[in-house]
Amino acid sequence: MMKIDLNLFTVFNAIYTEQSLTRAAEVLNLTQPAISHALKRLREVFADPLFQRQNNRMTPTPVAKNIVDDIQQALGLLNASTQVSQQFIAQSSTRLFKVSLHELLESSYLPPLMRNIRQFAPKVSLNSVRINRADLSLMLASGDIDLAVDILLPVGENIYHHRLQQDKAVVLARSHHPQITEKLTRQTYLAQQHIIVSSRSSGLSLEDFELSRLGLQRQVGLRCKHHFSACRVLETSDMLLTLPKSVATILATRFAVQVYNLPIDLPSIDLHLYWHKNADRDPANQWLRSLIINCRNISQEPL
Repeated sequence: MMKIDLNLFTVFNAIYTEQSLTRAAEVLNLTQPAISHALKRLREVFADPLFQRQNNRMTPTPVAKNIVDDIQQALGLLNASTQVSQQFIAQSSTRLFKVSLHELLESSYLPPLMRNIRQFAPKVSLNSVRINRADLSLMLASGDIDLAVDILLPVGENIYHHRLQQDKAVVLARSHHPQITEKLTRQTYLAQQHIIVSSRSSGLSLEDFELSRLGLQRQVGLRCKHHFSACRVLETSDMLLTLPKSVATILATRFAVQVYNLPIDLPSIDLHLYWHKNADRDPANQWLRSLIINCRNISQEPL
């Protein structure tokens, strides 16, 4: 171990995460020859190729898959150890925080959060990033993200979480929708075409999964990536969009759409704040967690 450069593990993590030597070099601000040299040394240490090129991607070998969790957790622990000993002074800090926010949550979380960051830590910056939910634990363990806000997910004992709020699903439809009178009925809801907003190209939405459990099915007429686009379509069509009430309330003030109660009893949406146990005592992480948790109470906009 005394002969191993710990920076090699940072290179390993970058290649594993980016699946590309070029992108790994960009993330670490190194040259591609330097990355290639580091990979050569890693292969010598582990006596294994670790990554093999397939269809322009660096695919991990079984050995790489076996060691990635330990390496990422070790990197996260080292990162946390250096941070815990440092005092965090919000007013003068220039730290960059990376928070995983589902795009559905950005419009409701970012305005009050950034308002308070600008007030209490004007030099702090924030990156709102999107990750695959399956990678949540690994990204938190490696320090690639500091915090995550998402629905309740199955996580291991190394991931701590705190419930931020309980939301419910509602429906957006254009103003003066010809099929809706005073309230939206179940029959009308199931008869109309629906919009799904998702970055995924396929797969059931949370609402469709819950509807299937009730033996119900709706017709999806459009799948798009952004709520702005979805609301523009709603304004000129009879389609419906189901989403959390906190987000729907904001969109209804900016588009010619109306909010209706969902006529089907679906489970509430629990939103949780996630962080890794290695960052639990990090003063900077504690500060941002506190800001997010209390943001609802000290801001005028509801989360």
